[in-house]
Amino acid sequence: MIKPNHIVLTTIREPLLLLDYFENFKKYDVVSSVKIWIVGDKKTPIGVYNLSNILTKKGLETIFLDIEKQELWGKRFPSFYKKIPYNNETRRNIGYLHAMEDGCQRMISIDDDNWPSNDDFIDGHLITGSTWSSEIISSNSGFYNYCEKLKFKPERIIYPRGYPLILRNFKNTIKYKSVRKAKKIGVNMGLWLGDPDIDAITWLNGKVESIAYDKKLKYNVLDENTWIPINTQNTSIVRDLIPAFFCIPMGWNLPGGKIQRFGDIWGGYFLQSVLKNTNYNISFGEPIVIHKRNYHNYTDDLRCEYWGINATDWLVDLLKNEFKPKNLNICDRMSELAFFIKEFSIKSLPEWNIDGFKEFLIDMSENIFLWSQVCKKIF
Repeated sequence: MIKPNHIVLTTIREPLLLLDYFENFKKYDVVSSVKIWIVGDKKTPIGVYNLSNILTKKGLETIFLDIEKQELWGKRFPSFYKKIPYNNETRRNIGYLHAMEDGCQRMISIDDDNWPSNDDFIDGHLITGSTWSSEIISSNSGFYNYCEKLKFKPERIIYPRGYPLILRNFKNTIKYKSVRKAKKIGVNMGLWLGDPDIDAITWLNGKVESIAYDKKLKYNVLDENTWIPINTQNTSIVRDLIPAFFCIPMGWNLPGGKIQRFGDIWGGYFLQSVLKNTNYNISFGEPIVIHKRNYHNYTDDLRCEYWGINATDWLVDLLKNEFKPKNLNICDRMSELAFFIKEFSIKSLPEWNIDGFKEFLIDMSENIFLWSQVCKKIF
């Protein structure tokens, strides 16, 4: 039986949080509707086998994709598979493809430190794939800081990881628009209590805790021209759009270190650019998870994030203003995006362009193209 809701995570730990998810699903009587994909890595402990078996025996179908299974699967798509690095979060892409191939209705991406709250987790994501005819949010800046929907201790104005630097001195200025034609929610991003998903610059300015979510609106649906940073924590996507939800492989060597920690953020911005002039909109809000962040050295994080932070403003400006997809098929739109990055972006490199950045963009465009071709074969 095909399960409608597939959850994908990658981990180098034993993801005991899945036991809590099972209890959440049991509480709300949705166990039979969920399938779990654990994408392993070379550092993932063998105890995950036992955990997946325990969960499956309880009724929560759980598949552990160890490296051996992944490499066997990768023989079907060798050009793509060799571009996915080991010991890297982007191996979650393999889980996305398995969920899509297995026929999920919606795929939910979580991290291994996103614990369920008391809310009905699956119900919170059922908005994905539904129609929406209420008001939508439009922002004059073209971006929305969803951290304004959270209360922090101590009280601080903060911005999510990947939010454009040029807009960080401004609060949201929004208006609500009526929907003339019902929209379809293609993506829903649930928020988090506990440790917020913020960049190293913010963490180095002092610890902050998310303690409450403003529930005046359960969901906040965005106009297609109003973008947000989309991460891989607690985010659901309708099956038809999984080909647009690619976590970008990073790790390219640039002066001062590797470019890292923006694979999901840039993937989220690419997703929003591909959805231009479609009937799909993006929502955020519930379900809320508890983010118990794994240990981070924020100075090391800053080294990994430095060039991503610098490049994001330049990149989203190009995506918003210059990328105009023409195809109807999402896989073909991703191919268009790959061509755009390779041909247009390289001709318009930022003033601060550094050695290796052009080569990184070319490599990224190749990765996106290979992903689009695999999706086309699977879908």
